[in-house]
Amino acid sequence: MNSTLATLLLTIAGALSTLAPGAAAHQDEEAKSPPCRSCKSTGLAPCSEHPKAECVLERGALYCSEVAGCEACGGAGEVDCTKCDNEGAEKALEARRKQAARGVERLRWVDDTWNKGREREPETLRKAESEHFVLVWEMEGMKVDRKRLNEHQMMHLTLDRLEQVFDDYLAAFQAGAHEFTKKSVVLVWYLDSDQVQSSLRFCSTSAKNGVKLLGATPRYSVCANKQFFRDDEELHRNLAHSVGHLLLSHQRPSQWIGDKKYGWADEGVAHWFEDRYFGICTNYCYQEANTNVDFKSGKYKLAVRKMVATDDCPPVALVFSRTTQDLTLPEHAVSFSYVDYLITLDGKKFNQMMKRLRQKVPTRDALKECFEMNPLQFEEKWREWVLATYPTR
Repeated sequence: MNSTLATLLLTIAGALSTLAPGAAAHQDEEAKSPPCRSCKSTGLAPCSEHPKAECVLERGALYCSEVAGCEACGGAGEVDCTKCDNEGAEKALEARRKQAARGVERLRWVDDTWNKGREREPETLRKAESEHFVLVWEMEGMKVDRKRLNEHQMMHLTLDRLEQVFDDYLAAFQAGAHEFTKKSVVLVWYLDSDQVQSSLRFCSTSAKNGVKLLGATPRYSVCANKQFFRDDEELHRNLAHSVGHLLLSHQRPSQWIGDKKYGWADEGVAHWFEDRYFGICTNYCYQEANTNVDFKSGKYKLAVRKMVATDDCPPVALVFSRTTQDLTLPEHAVSFSYVDYLITLDGKKFNQMMKRLRQKVPTRDALKECFEMNPLQFEEKWREWVLATYPTR
């Protein structure tokens, strides 16, 4: 036998014969305590008072009105598995129960606001809370990826999507969660009449479609029936767009900049999230739910590249002077692209630039301070970047 191979075999044999007592004891313990098949060793079981498939949804929420007040699970949707012992899971479950109980008081203001001055019997709205959002879902169930989800399932899916936007905002801007003082409130309705009342009560402006309250108190109320949204994807895209507005305006220092000459940033950020998730942009402020309004079928990158290639872009000085309401459709597209370019250059610097805009610093000065470019230099470099990176078809 080869001497090197013999030496290797002897070394392995020696190691196996001298296994540490602790390792052997651990192996014996594992043999005595096999994984729990009932709960798959999570230590949790679905509460029998609720649909089994929906109980796991509660893991992503701090509070959910659909399970709140349940004596069996305490609003957690799950109970302790009786087939195994899992001390860590028991402690975490107890913490979830306490959080859910506190949620009743935290969100009492939502029902109080909705019921104030109403002549009919007070209503308890269907609502849920996560780390950064409060969501009211008075919309029917919807089909998602060919599967029909009920109202409860849609509420949790939407809450998870809102949190995804928040996480992506922090990552793109290299921002911190501590920069947001309040949770954003999103209210989704099926009835036009409920949306009219909600927008007035929660956002101080009455309208049948989408209404936002921006700045220090971030809220968005929208009617989501088929009059305004054909399917789940259109609603998802609208909520991503609108939450982009809420986060940009509420991040400290809180200030909505769209009514000033910073419409390019206000709309550009919101469109950036639409494009991030769907590759198209179809939402416009003051017309969020109007699906008949679009620009080049929402394919902004393709449209912008064509405008740059044919030298048909709106001048950067003009775009930098617009309010959100004054932006034309081509200006919406280039505004998105400005944001796309600056975030690609440096998200942290872009975050600082947005803070300077919220402090009412002119765009040209904030651009110079944060990116060391004047508008002409910016436009030249942006054009080069578009031609090098955006698709031709």
